[in-house]
Amino acid sequence: MFSRLKRFFGRENSTVESYLKKLSVNRHDLIRTVSDVDIDSPVSAYITLAILLKEKGEYYKSLKILESLDSNNLTPQEKRLLYLNLALVYRSAGFLDRAEEALRKGIEEFPSESFFYYELAQIKRISGKLEEAVELLERAVELKEEFLDDLIYTKLYLADSYINEGRTDKAFRILRKLHLKFPIPLFYYVLSKLYYSVGEIEKGFKNAILGMRLSPEHSAPFLQVIEENEGITLEKLKEITSTAGLTLPAGKRLVEELIKEGMKDEAIELLEELLSKYFSYAYFQETYLKLLWETGKRKKVAQTIEKFLEDLKKKQKAYKCRNCGYRTDTFNWMCPRCKSWETLEINCEP
Repeated sequence: MFSRLKRFFGRENSTVESYLKKLSVNRHDLIRTVSDVDIDSPVSAYITLAILLKEKGEYYKSLKILESLDSNNLTPQEKRLLYLNLALVYRSAGFLDRAEEALRKGIEEFPSESFFYYELAQIKRISGKLEEAVELLERAVELKEEFLDDLIYTKLYLADSYINEGRTDKAFRILRKLHLKFPIPLFYYVLSKLYYSVGEIEKGFKNAILGMRLSPEHSAPFLQVIEENEGITLEKLKEITSTAGLTLPAGKRLVEELIKEGMKDEAIELLEELLSKYFSYAYFQETYLKLLWETGKRKKVAQTIEKFLEDLKKKQKAYKCRNCGYRTDTFNWMCPRCKSWETLEINCEP
């Protein structure tokens, strides 16, 4: 069986071992730190099959194989792979308690293996236990610095939860102790919420603008923060777009406000500018055609309607991950599929 697998993958370009390593852990970008899998080992053969079944979504079959392996007869490397993949399959199948149990066994026997702490932190984060997740990630970072980004983002999520609970003092302490190598949008999002929550309106708005300027594709959550704390009027939107730029969410809101105020010609001019940047965005196309018709510009409607028709027929998700292509209508700072941070962007593809 495995000789056929080796021939299939090809030794010169992509070894079976390297492929299995990529399937064996959740963080593909950290794969180089995992030791090689002995493909000729019978135990590794079973683990390999379980991994492949997991990738196909056949969790029951995968677990049946992994659970049948006797950890007492395994080498240390085989035990590490067993505990890790048990945890990953349990988590994928929705058995978080069993996944946690497997990871704690791994930590008990291999306290210097950072991946166990990292994966357990992910389970705690999923369960909403962010304080525990931070503690586990801090231990993972001590063992492997590559997990630092995950620690920073999880701390920011924790600070955000503290703000929602009214525990602003704890949120301030977290943000003060963060040492960022470079600015990230989520930091400004949390900082903006924090200043707004303690009544520092000017600082809250300033940091929201900084976040939007830093990452225009993530401007929607910043607009939401401003609206929840100040409200968004036509004048406020003009101020936002003049300082942070004409982003898609801000442009959409500005068009809506102009139409509400009866300023249709101004809305048409704005839509023409927006369509030069976001041509495939259905709302802009539909609204532009509607306003042209309502204002008597029928000839212009005929000139533009043909190039809009195909795009108007297509339905697409609002956000797309630039890393893995995942599409969703719900914004999140982490991509649900590939777990990359800040990769969900407004989807403007046709």
